[in-house]
Amino acid sequence: MPWWIATAWSVGYLLAGTAWGLGASGYPFSGGGAGPRASVMDPVPTQVGGWILAGAAALAGVLVVLLARRPAARAPAAVAVLVGVTLAVVLTDFRVLVFAAYLPVMAVAALLGHVDPHIMATMLIWPNINQMVLMVAGASVASLGIRGLMARNRAGETKTDDAAPGLRAATALRVGRWATGVAVVVPVGYAITRIGWFAGVPIGISPSFMQRLVDAHAAPIGAGLGGVALLGAVLTLGLVRPWGEIWPRWVPFLRGRAIPPRLPAALAIAISLPIMSAGLMYVRKQLAGEEFGATGAEHEPGAWVPEMFFPVWGAALAIAALAYLHRRTAGQELSRRSTRPRGLVSG
Repeated sequence: MPWWIATAWSVGYLLAGTAWGLGASGYPFSGGGAGPRASVMDPVPTQVGGWILAGAAALAGVLVVLLARRPAARAPAAVAVLVGVTLAVVLTDFRVLVFAAYLPVMAVAALLGHVDPHIMATMLIWPNINQMVLMVAGASVASLGIRGLMARNRAGETKTDDAAPGLRAATALRVGRWATGVAVVVPVGYAITRIGWFAGVPIGISPSFMQRLVDAHAAPIGAGLGGVALLGAVLTLGLVRPWGEIWPRWVPFLRGRAIPPRLPAALAIAISLPIMSAGLMYVRKQLAGEEFGATGAEHEPGAWVPEMFFPVWGAALAIAALAYLHRRTAGQELSRRSTRPRGLVSG
């Protein structure tokens, strides 16, 4: 699937970027004019931005072709990871996180009468959809690069080096534990503030700002986001716990079966990307002194400090997911080698 997605995006955005570079309409960023400055692409003039996107699409297409070789060369694979991360995390902003987390929470809030449903309709516009397209395409290109690097590493191990998979699994477990710890602590800290506000405790904010949140019916949405963060923290623990490898007993039809290694890893990476993207935007705006969030939030530490750690959260979650994938695949390789028939005479 990543091959098809990356190829389709490369062709589509090569044509679209060229058209935008030549002055066609439909450019999905602000183009240096009036509009939001959420993405690093927003201040770039339309025609320049169009050629940048066309160039990125052309480069991604070349990398897809180079990575078709087995095993792929290390340099194209590493470049693919860099290009993919740039597309998925650097060029995008918080709007993907809005789709992934805010929109479901706001849908529930709308059903409960706390949010006007028309607000959600305003999110489904082309510039926002473009953010999703860039992130999916970037994730696909990066995944091809990661696969190439992993295949190259496995190809470098000799067939008789039975200790290599075990060493990879041990290293991945050690790295994964640290990364998982970080990926759990950050969202828990974020959730404490948001759920605390809903409970009437102004953690990190002034009582007057707390009252403004209550009057705007924003506290329930914050609590919902905090609940999502807590759920994510609990699920993240599965990347280093046994129940993250075997389906638990309470899962019907699947209980006791091995969980495919790519499933938790792919889900964790898919979640990590919008978290990193939004976090980088928050950091950029904070450093530039630009306003984000509710009016006056820049003077309330509890309203912006947790978001400054979102890039760390997302990066740690991605590292934990990759470590999980490395550990599980190394364990499978070790199991295959241990059951391999051996000759009676070695020579």
